[in-house]
Amino acid sequence: MKVLYKTASLLLLTCLLLTLSACGSSNTPSDAESPDPAPEETQEETLETLCGEDYVTYIVDTITMQMENRMEKTPEVVFFPIEEDAPLTDYVIIDASTPFTLDEEDGSITLTFDAGMVTDAENGAQSFRIPLP
Repeated sequence: MKVLYKTASLLLLTCLLLTLSACGSSNTPSDAESPDPAPEETQEETLETLCGEDYVTYIVDTITMQMENRMEKTPEVVFFPIEEDAPLTDYVIIDASTPFTLDEEDGSITLTFDAGMVTDAENGAQSFRIPLP
């Protein structure tokens, strides 16, 4: 009978140890402390949040006007949309994925088009500064 009690005690002790080891990781001091709250997600600025719901029209109109002004000042630099009387969007995509830089000091955004997209490649990349409405 003594052997039976020892075996039962050993079995009970083994089960208890297995149960504690399975749950033991949650009892460590680092887990017992409350975790740091997740950092607040910041909303990334987009062309729409900066320029409004009708941002594409606003940006296209602003860039088209700048192209016309540049061609008046420097006639040898010809912008395709102006020369061909075509919409800017025939040459570049302006949507939520359009890359831009934000100048927080003067409150404007800058869009840069690679060389050859809106004018001859030898004129290089073209940048347009758009004031926020």
